[in-house]
Amino acid sequence: MEQRQTVTTDLRKQFIAAGFEIEESGVPAGTIAVKKYNCVQYLNLKPEQAWLPIGPPYFIIRGSNYELEDRGYQKFWYHQGTRFPIRKADLHTLHRFDEEVREILRLQSLYNESLGSTCARTVYDRLEGRPDD
Repeated sequence: MEQRQTVTTDLRKQFIAAGFEIEESGVPAGTIAVKKYNCVQYLNLKPEQAWLPIGPPYFIIRGSNYELEDRGYQKFWYHQGTRFPIRKADLHTLHRFDEEVREILRLQSLYNESLGSTCARTVYDRLEGRPDD
């Protein structure tokens, strides 16, 4: 149990030193939220003493967590049925936040993730609306 406490304390210190805010999110139990640049990432402590992200990072708009959605022709912010186009600066902010979190957690950063080609939701079908032949 002491090892888990040390890991948790060290991680918190690293995030705080990097300018992040840390909140106990509690859903699920043992989950923390790290915030910076108006973005949030939820982390959970795995049994092997490794903190891992739960889902994608979110962009906070008017107090709600919006996820990145790709509709094939454009990227959008999406939250419970509400969607609107993203701004280039917001996308850069989300990528910067994600890279900083990955660096602190010592997670591998993949090429396609750093390009912004991965989204929480991909909602498009090029064949939608075409008559069946």
